[in-house]
Amino acid sequence: MKPGRPFRWEIVIKVGGSLENGRSLPRVLGRIARLARRRRILVIPGGGRFADLVRAERTRLSLDEAGAHRMALRAMEQYGLLLAGLCPAAKAVGDLGSARRLAARGRTPVLLVAPILERSRRLERSFRLTSDSIAAFIAGRVRAPRLVLVKSRPGGDGLPLRVGALRELARRGVVDPLFPALAPRRSDVRIIDGTDAAGWEGLLAEEAREAGGPVRPRAGRRGRRSPGPDRGRRRGRRSRARRGSR
Repeated sequence: MKPGRPFRWEIVIKVGGSLENGRSLPRVLGRIARLARRRRILVIPGGGRFADLVRAERTRLSLDEAGAHRMALRAMEQYGLLLAGLCPAAKAVGDLGSARRLAARGRTPVLLVAPILERSRRLERSFRLTSDSIAAFIAGRVRAPRLVLVKSRPGGDGLPLRVGALRELARRGVVDPLFPALAPRRSDVRIIDGTDAAGWEGLLAEEAREAGGPVRPRAGRRGRRSPGPDRGRRRGRRSRARRGSR
């Protein structure tokens, strides 16, 4: 990130709750933290098993949908706290101002969305509105040029998705039914399978190019760089110069 430029959110990333069930969640969070050093990222948590418990209790106790949906928003916050606990570079925050200050320092804010959503009159208070649509709503509000949903299932092969494709994904249950209407029209919307490294590496490479920096491969054993030909010639010249000065 270039110092001194005006603050602008660049990517909203929703981390799906289903990723908690496998082994890929720490790896996903590590990749997001690495990307946050270059780009201003806002993380929206899914609901995971916390939201599943709310749905089960709603059925068991015959709770009204609006009240149970408020509980589900708090379930998203529980998952958000879990994400922040698993990633040292992340921190859970309750408002966009705190999130901006954190992202400006190259860290990863995890937004606890319940207070923001409860003040909004635009959104439906029903279980048709899941964390997918909530991430879309937040992306539109902060005018992020890119929205990424990270799930434990494929959808769109990590490529930009247009409205027609989003409607088809909603029909198949990959995203919720409100998502196609709430997805910001000017945003690049993608779905990445968090269990597959290929989609992530493509996104990381693209983001690095857009940020104006090189795509750095991971260091080899012990972090040493292999000497290139110019570096080897310089070493040879220094060695001969030392021998000649003795």
